Amino acid sequence: MERIPDSLRSACITIMKKSYLFRHLPDEDLQLLLDSPFLRVQSYQKGDLIFDESDKPSEIMLLIRGNLLIAQNTLSGKRMILSRIVDPGDTFGEVYVFKQLPAYDMYAETIERTSILFVDASLLSGESRDPYLKIAEIMMRNQLMMFASKAYMMNRRLRILGSPSIREKIARLLIERQGKTNRVHVMPREEMADYLNVTRPSLSREISAMVKEGIIRNEGQTLVILDQKKLEEYI
Repeated sequence: MERIPDSLRSACITIMKKSYLFRHLPDEDLQLLLDSPFLRVQSYQKGDLIFDESDKPSEIMLLIRGNLLIAQNTLSGKRMILSRIVDPGDTFGEVYVFKQLPAYDMYAETIERTSILFVDASLLSGESRDPYLKIAEIMMRNQLMMFASKAYMMNRRLRILGSPSIREKIARLLIERQGKTNRVHVMPREEMADYLNVTRPSLSREISAMVKEGIIRNEGQTLVILDQKKLEEYI
């Protein structure tokens, strides 16, 4: 296996330290992993597929830099966005690896130039040997915490998708993503429509209606909540 290039090693170490998967591992263990046969890095151009629905899951993937979508196509060809991976250190694809599924039923597509760190599932298979045994045990505990966190996030999304109207979906999305201010950064409209499982025109009409009613202000990929009380009536 080719050695991870020096130009990416520093970025990898920085992101690994931020990732829950490598939590509590000292620098020397991170360096050991980067020199091991278990880790590799691959870079992609905008619009590339990282994996397709027919690929066999065998690696956990971790975002080093860039931006990507996890999506699925219906039989009619409609794209449904399942999640968007934007934060360096975020992992994806691990559920398919641990369930030992024969293929993905979704695909990952880059939105911009992207670099991914791949972790071979054999490292966490329970058959690791020194000097990787202790590292693997720590990573497995970290992975369990990550599964719990992702299950919680999926439950939040199901609440959004279970809303009966487009306005209720928008309201729940905004409130779920709202921090301590009234400004909420959202994904581009086409992606937002796919995420909410509605059509782009219907989404645009509803946002425009909420703007006219003084509930929100539209600033492109930022929606400003003007009437918090009114917005919360829809959840």
